[in-house]
Amino acid sequence: TRERKKMLEEWKDFVGNLATICTIAMFLSGLEQCAKFYKNKTTGEMSPMSFLVGVVMTFVWFTYGRLKGDASLYTVNGVGFVLQSVFAVFFYMYAVNRTNMMKKLLLVSFILASLHLVINNTQPSEIQDRIGLLGALMSVSYCASPLATVRLVIRTKSAETLPFFQILMTCIVTGLWTIYGNIIADSFVHVPNLIGFLIAIFQLALFFYYPVSSSGSRRSSKLAVHEKSDVFIS
Repeated sequence: TRERKKMLEEWKDFVGNLATICTIAMFLSGLEQCAKFYKNKTTGEMSPMSFLVGVVMTFVWFTYGRLKGDASLYTVNGVGFVLQSVFAVFFYMYAVNRTNMMKKLLLVSFILASLHLVINNTQPSEIQDRIGLLGALMSVSYCASPLATVRLVIRTKSAETLPFFQILMTCIVTGLWTIYGNIIADSFVHVPNLIGFLIAIFQLALFFYYPVSSSGSRRSSKLAVHEKSDVFIS
């Protein structure tokens, strides 16, 4: 057991640094969606949940990493928080319903302000596990957020509306953080990333079961005009 622990410790920095680099790359994959918004001048059927959950999730994990004193956790999530915030604002600029999107942004801001207030007025030893649990729940929600468009994928029989690169990077990143969580013996990191890894595998399978085709793209584009986006935060 001691030998195994020692061996894992030797890989801690390598896995942590690799996970950090890949996670930042995953956050940057949001540029793919932003480019589509800019090109089409609309967000269409795309749900904002991926970005909104990302803002709250990275803030929570940044706080947990700071409380735990884990450089890998607070560095990557500090960068992630800035990027996700920028993406959320960009989504608002091209949102089909800006009023509804503004309500969501205000709610997210209220949640962040409330968390900040609670954290600053609670002893670190008392709040750390609670923040870790919240971060775990946020991570699962973030990884599952593209599932918001699964109904449309099934109806159009095309995975064109799913963000492929974001899901692919999620698969890689959650796999690395699962290993890192095991190395540092932190179930708040290990368990939700394992779940996220399995969810990402399922979403990637949809691209094989419902491959993107020109007819599927036209059908999904038509539905995007006639249907409202799913609302998860009202």
